[in-house]
Amino acid sequence: MSGQQMELEAMADMFNKMVDQCFKKCVAEYRESDLSVGESTCVDRCVHKYWGAHQKVQDILQKQMQAGGPSARPM
Repeated sequence: MSGQQMELEAMADMFNKMVDQCFKKCVAEYRESDLSVGESTCVDRCVHKYWGAHQKVQDILQKQMQAGGPSARPM
């Protein structure tokens, strides 16, 4: 499997997990076909936090790879 294919699958997996987690957290029950203002705000914040955390992890892993492997100290 190519590196691009692996990266695409990893991004799709991250997206699916984010959708699942944010939906479970923000939508308690199905009342209407559209999200309420509160649900929409919750989903927006959840996605922003999830994506931010994902980016921080990616940055740390990239720095470790550039430094020659995992760091010796635990996170």
